[in-house]
Amino acid sequence: MPARFQLDEDDDSTQEHKTAGGAFAHAPEHVYAAVYSQTRLFLRDLVKREVEREMPHLVAIQRKYRSSVLDIFFVLTGMLGNHAFFMLALPFLHVYGLGMFARGLSFVVLWSVYFSGVVKDYISAPRPTSPPVVQITRSPAHTLEYGFPSSHTTYVVATILYISHFMLNVWACPFSWVCTLWTVGIFIVIGRIYCGLHSFIDVVGGMVLGATEALLFVLFYERFDDLLLSTAGPLYMAAILYLALSNIPRSLDLCPCCIDSFCATSVTLGLAVGVWAHARMPFLWKDGAADRIAWDRSLSLGMNALRCIILIAMVVLWKTQSKSIIVSLMGAFVYTKSSLSSPMQLDSSGCYNSESDSCTVVGGGDDSDHGTDAKLSDYKHLSADDIRDGRYGTYEMIFTPENLARIPIYAGLGIVVYVVMPVAFYLLGLKP
Repeated sequence: MPARFQLDEDDDSTQEHKTAGGAFAHAPEHVYAAVYSQTRLFLRDLVKREVEREMPHLVAIQRKYRSSVLDIFFVLTGMLGNHAFFMLALPFLHVYGLGMFARGLSFVVLWSVYFSGVVKDYISAPRPTSPPVVQITRSPAHTLEYGFPSSHTTYVVATILYISHFMLNVWACPFSWVCTLWTVGIFIVIGRIYCGLHSFIDVVGGMVLGATEALLFVLFYERFDDLLLSTAGPLYMAAILYLALSNIPRSLDLCPCCIDSFCATSVTLGLAVGVWAHARMPFLWKDGAADRIAWDRSLSLGMNALRCIILIAMVVLWKTQSKSIIVSLMGAFVYTKSSLSSPMQLDSSGCYNSESDSCTVVGGGDDSDHGTDAKLSDYKHLSADDIRDGRYGTYEMIFTPENLARIPIYAGLGIVVYVVMPVAFYLLGLKP
């Protein structure tokens, strides 16, 4: 019986899998030619040919340097740059009251997910073929995405550049600290190639995209932060989110990047609304500062720890308990004619063996049309109107109640941190 892969936003699990076939079933080339624009076809062919040219070098690197110790090391360093790590780490920046830096870094990380996902879907270039490359990962979800650019590299480079700016120009930190930060980042980037998940061009593309994003945020985020705190701040952010999500490129293959984009950018909407509301509640402030959320030096260590535990528990509670309620409400108002039984339930027959206990994913990587009829059958019925309106591929993953529900679910995280919990602390007498 074919395995079923629950593709959800929480899929960066600690379970380890081994593929038993192809890691990603791609549409036939003639379908790309019929659906994609000439620009998309040109860029896809350019990247695809470069990945194929690099294949012997990627195989040689693994054959020369692979060991069980390095496998574990690069899998663990890769976890420092995945979605789950950032979703757990970012709230603490706000908990400790780091103000504009916390908001800026959150936007850098979360919009890196969006920008890299948009480029991935637009170019639709495959990852290095496996075999001969061995894909080493603790999350099979990575093998279901396109390859260019590397998402890990994009938000690691963007994050480190943004933090480095503050360390050197605002906080005057020792240069050795900056070097340590970059050393960790370099290991994460190298690990994408070592683990067979990306080619050199994927990593270079991620570096360029991440550096560009970091530069823009360093130059303009302070003004953008003022805009968010203005009277119409949440409306500006809602408009940005609408334009961003409604213009995600449709890809022929069921790449989950669009789902990641909904999750990440929706968090920034919640931050914008939460910060805006918190700035208009001066009774919650301490010494005229609107950025103290949970940690305050005037309180005892035990009181601070209690406040932080309560806040994180509420974030987790909202994330876990709101989903079923909001999905049900969204389903009552949003109609979809998706042919998928669920947008997160993708038939992974041939993608992995759930009974494996190895952290090595050794996909078949056959880019031919064989074995993909179940996924590609709908392509035979695409009309000119479907192609023009983008009603193909990931269209069925985007416009579903389950996916649209991610907007209020993830936006709620920022509102919980900046509004719900400070008000709760105030009412419970836990305010400093």
